[in-house]
Amino acid sequence: MSEGAFLITGANAGLGKDAARQLALRDDVSTIYLACRDEAKARAAQADLQRITGTSVFEIVIMDTSDLASVREAVTAIDRPLRAVLLNAGGMGGPTPFAHTADGVTTMFAVNVLGHVVLLECLLAAGLLTSTAVLTGSEAARGVPKLRIKRPTFDTHSVDEFTSVIDGSFFNGRKRDPMLAYGQAKYLGALWMSALARQHPELRLLTVSPGNSTGTEATRDLPAVLRVLMQRVMPRVGPLFGISHPVDVGAKRLVDGLVGGSLDSGRFYASAQNTISGPLVDQATIVADFADDTIQDHAYAAIHAFLDPRP
Repeated sequence: MSEGAFLITGANAGLGKDAARQLALRDDVSTIYLACRDEAKARAAQADLQRITGTSVFEIVIMDTSDLASVREAVTAIDRPLRAVLLNAGGMGGPTPFAHTADGVTTMFAVNVLGHVVLLECLLAAGLLTSTAVLTGSEAARGVPKLRIKRPTFDTHSVDEFTSVIDGSFFNGRKRDPMLAYGQAKYLGALWMSALARQHPELRLLTVSPGNSTGTEATRDLPAVLRVLMQRVMPRVGPLFGISHPVDVGAKRLVDGLVGGSLDSGRFYASAQNTISGPLVDQATIVADFADDTIQDHAYAAIHAFLDPRP
């Protein structure tokens, strides 16, 4: 039965919750750990998912990806090997995305990347992952001109330059841009996942973007104008113009990454160039950085500079 165990972070709402729903309807799924930071919301999601799916496969794990101690403690609650893990929690970092956590990184980076680094690498060290891990990515990692999200660009792609993104000093002397910082976090996360995949050829480790999915909580911390666009306008007109899709479509992209065989390990898949919906394509065909082993290793080293010797 352990071969049918899955774990999803950020599972109480939006993409994570719908991914849990879709997985629960599969015959080869025995357990789904709902990893959430708020117990009350986790219990409510568990009850709702049981009602919707008619199954009792859901178990709760309390985990806050912005708190590495919380992540490490949560791993001790996993009592069986996992077939797959969806590293899905994230967002804009709340009202203070550039505030530092106890580990010296921005809240934005902690919730999207660093907590997931610790989670996945702890699971690997404990031998608790048997098949696949998917990091929820974003087209913001390569820029989204339609939404005025700048493409992350770097002068040297060095460890030091990437470190400046992680601790927020990249914006010293510049206007802080939360949307660019979000794209930078997703960029470095995808590079880390690809570097880790080269270290573990026996597993499938990849990054998949759900695309521009409406009906998620990720929009609550957006700037006001963009928030109105995403929450009120996009659900109505986005599907008509192929620039958004419902949350279940985005969640299916993530689930396909977890249980399908068509997406290769070590790659970052998202929408085609100049789109934020539609078929998945390898993002290295758009931004060569994502296939560059040296750049991947620099991102990996920069992230690990903020961790203890053990993940």
